[in-house]
Amino acid sequence: MTVRWLIVLSALALAAGALRADGPADNQTDKVRPVPPPGVAIPADDREELQVGVKLLGKEIEDLSADLKDKPALLDLVPDVQIYYNAVHYALKYNEFYDVKQVATAKGFLKQGQERAKDLREGKAPWTTATGLLARGYISNIDGSVQPYGLVVPESFQTGSPDKHRLDLWCHGRGENLTELSFIDSCQKSNADFMPAGAFVLRLYGRYCCANKFAGEMDALEAMKHVKKHYPIDANRVVIRGFSMGGAACWQFAVHYPSLWAAAAPGAG
Repeated sequence: MTVRWLIVLSALALAAGALRADGPADNQTDKVRPVPPPGVAIPADDREELQVGVKLLGKEIEDLSADLKDKPALLDLVPDVQIYYNAVHYALKYNEFYDVKQVATAKGFLKQGQERAKDLREGKAPWTTATGLLARGYISNIDGSVQPYGLVVPESFQTGSPDKHRLDLWCHGRGENLTELSFIDSCQKSNADFMPAGAFVLRLYGRYCCANKFAGEMDALEAMKHVKKHYPIDANRVVIRGFSMGGAACWQFAVHYPSLWAAAAPGAG
């Protein structure tokens, strides 16, 4: 056998060994680092209080949905209540508190959810005409789940005005500790990274950290559709943006849906 064939056979043997190494033994669920990571323990009294609050808000959402069945315009806004329920419920269920300070955030969300529910019962929805930083929700056609999004509403927005506004979509970067709790909190407290004058900014949750692929891709399209339904958006001035992982998402949207955007601005993606 020639030296050449010995080299080829040796290379094949090494390759086969490498393939065998990437098997079940290397994918034991109890040894693989979980993503998202486990959260921190929160005080037992706080956990109990949150569990009671989640149960009460969940019951209120159930009753509210039944009571508004003949009022479709108001029923359509119930997801704006449920985003707060989901954020706290999931954080409790999946151990996704990453700082004890988030307990106060969770309590605040339960209060906000009850306040919005009360407004809907009274036939009001003041957040739909508000300007500034908002969190809203919609029902996804994929699985019927309620998905959150953040919205920066420009001060120039006036309900009933014929003026149409620019809309920028923002795809976030990777963050393993991202949850619906932390996402909504950020959307209600901090301005978007880029704030064009007179523009709405849609901040996408994107089903966690999947670079807006798969269900995350549909999240962008569904959230944008929801914003266009409720606000006067100029279809000729819609921009897609993102940074880091969000920059990669921005590239994907620009390539796959070029007719939707007036411009695309990916950063570090």
